[in-house]
Amino acid sequence: MQRCLSSAPMESNFDIMVSRLGPGRGSRIALSLIWITAAAMVAAGGGAAAHEPSSRQERASGPDGAKAASQETPKHEEIETEHIFGFTEGSSIHAPGETDLKLDSIGSFGRRGSYAHVSQKLEIHTGLPGDINLAFGLLGDFHRIRGVPGLDNVGPRYAVSGGSVELRWRFLDREKAPFGLTLLAEPSFGFIDETSGERGRGRTLETRLLFDRELVADKLFAAFNVIYETEKFRPRGVRLFSEEGEELDAPLAPCLARPLKAKAVLANPVANGEEAGEGAEAGEGIATADEAKEPCTAFARRKSAERSSQFGVSGGLTYQVLPNIFLGAEVRYMRAYEGLALQRFRGEAVFVGPTLYAKLSERLAVSAAYSAQVAGHAVDVPGRLDLDNFSRHQVRLKFLYEF
Repeated sequence: MQRCLSSAPMESNFDIMVSRLGPGRGSRIALSLIWITAAAMVAAGGGAAAHEPSSRQERASGPDGAKAASQETPKHEEIETEHIFGFTEGSSIHAPGETDLKLDSIGSFGRRGSYAHVSQKLEIHTGLPGDINLAFGLLGDFHRIRGVPGLDNVGPRYAVSGGSVELRWRFLDREKAPFGLTLLAEPSFGFIDETSGERGRGRTLETRLLFDRELVADKLFAAFNVIYETEKFRPRGVRLFSEEGEELDAPLAPCLARPLKAKAVLANPVANGEEAGEGAEAGEGIATADEAKEPCTAFARRKSAERSSQFGVSGGLTYQVLPNIFLGAEVRYMRAYEGLALQRFRGEAVFVGPTLYAKLSERLAVSAAYSAQVAGHAVDVPGRLDLDNFSRHQVRLKFLYEF
């Protein structure tokens, strides 16, 4: 009876959390799957910790225990989990002095209209003492946009768009702890907006908490990510306003081109034609009565910066079907907001898809993942998907070369 009473509040709290974060049915299913993945990682960690001492005692308890311990086979080589889960990332890091080169391409396709965007990052990644990794990246973007509501037509166009710095700091090593835990922080700057392809200046910060666990030795691995991203982008150009403060769609003749005395001339027109002629010569360019009524550009201001943020969670499982070949699946749940601190909710989306990782040689590896939006909604927009803040399909392809 006491056990039942203690478990009821936990279930109700979880239901409340799911109902708040994911009002849609698909969102609740995604959160449940991710929650199950995280729970399996913790359970496997506790089971492994509980089983390991007993097995060691059994090996050492026999008459030949000391001899068996001395002849124990060496520990298997640790499998690096950083790239084996697709969009979800593992907690593994490079040892000090290890360096690799990575080409990471993420394609986003499918909105209302014809939409294609591919972001690329060429990154060099090295290990530092203290369980820290540091990486420097060069960013590029391809856009082709046609007939998407709210976006201008762009491209097809490819351009080098900015740079990034990535820091990974591992707090828990899964080989020594129940699970692995790494903090990822990646600030970047760019000159092209990823979504719209508009030129300007932008700054982005992506942070993640990376959890992973080896559920079955050398075979089954699980990962769980908590994601928070912020972006500030100021489009290139200025906004034009009339004397009344009304924003103009196109530039007009500047108001300052008409001399101020034009009002006096209009208010006190001369009757003598000779004096009028002299006034026209003296005040060449003075506006007529009809011209004075036309709108003009009074002042201009820089375009306002756009601030947005995203919060999400993701979970993945992958299995080593053949030596150095992993097949798996992952679920991601993302929420979009206006403002850098999740101020105004704009929409949500659930992505599901398969993953593949293959180590082709001792130095070369490839990782591929596909995700489809299976549920979601945008604020004030009907439909079962959010195609205003997220794309319909996402593809990720990474090539890694170790030096």
